[in-house]
Amino acid sequence: MTSNSVFCARIYVFLKHNTAIMKHISLIVYENVLSTAVSNTASLLASANEAAVRKNLSIPFQIEFVGVGLKEISSNLPIEFHCAKTISEEFETDVVILPPMNTNPDQITGLLAENKTLISWINEKYHEKAEIISLCTGAYFLAECGLLDGMPATSHWGAIEDLQQRYPRIDFKPEHVVTHSKAIITGGGGFSSLNAMLYFIEKNSTKEISIELSKYYGLDYGRTSQKLFTVFSGQRLHDDDEIHKAQSYIEKKFKTDLSVDQIASQVNMSKRNFIRRFKNATRLNPIEYIQRLKVEAAKKALETGAANIADVTYSIGYNDLRTFRTIFKRVTGLTPVDYRNRFKSNSVD
Repeated sequence: MTSNSVFCARIYVFLKHNTAIMKHISLIVYENVLSTAVSNTASLLASANEAAVRKNLSIPFQIEFVGVGLKEISSNLPIEFHCAKTISEEFETDVVILPPMNTNPDQITGLLAENKTLISWINEKYHEKAEIISLCTGAYFLAECGLLDGMPATSHWGAIEDLQQRYPRIDFKPEHVVTHSKAIITGGGGFSSLNAMLYFIEKNSTKEISIELSKYYGLDYGRTSQKLFTVFSGQRLHDDDEIHKAQSYIEKKFKTDLSVDQIASQVNMSKRNFIRRFKNATRLNPIEYIQRLKVEAAKKALETGAANIADVTYSIGYNDLRTFRTIFKRVTGLTPVDYRNRFKSNSVD
């Protein structure tokens, strides 16, 4: 029996065990979906149903795979999803879940164009009062609908800059693991998006079940920030050539005693005009940009097991340990020592 058949059998047992009203969940499966995210999400929801059975509670979820164009969808892994129906069929649902994409950043525009029918369908279901959940880069579909305009949202930290460029009306919260506004939930990057599912499960069953699942699956219950996983890559998705030039200069000199006046002079701008254009292009002011570069360099040093925090501090251009610790914790959510202890390479003695 295939893993998908086992999953379907589990759902059938749940339906026989308890006929109380459940939330109907449509887990969307599309070409180039991240298959592991679909499987993990379905498993977490099915486990919530199992936990409810053990506690003699009403089963909270009826879970269905729903295809965009086809019912049989292969993935990049040796997994094939058999969908109960497609979005072209008439049916009601309570919750629509949009898993992340398995695609390169330069292919996202094409993938969105190929899924215009899905995007229209999401809008339709939302206006029929369905709750919508995006996981990780599934946020692109929601953003394309326009449903997130003027609202907070999150996604994978690596996609936030591109999302901000494409959808400036959305209030993206790159550090958040979960956002919830109106009938829309968005989840952060990678496996941290499963925290959005834990949040949803708690909201629709019990806190006890959500905590039990977090322990069983090794998830960090109640995590609110993904910023310690963020890798700062320079905010280069803009077309201001002078600011690109300034960024290149900063990236060469950030470990020195670098002033905003000095950077502005490199691109022949007044300090005030430079700060305005820099923030418009990168969404950070120059000082914040320098701090992010310093912290990224410190993270790499700490990951190699650098034992002396003072040496790391001085190597990136800070003379004051307290200032460095404050900035590092604000950016990553951890102290330098805690970060080193968590992410130090296993190869370091």
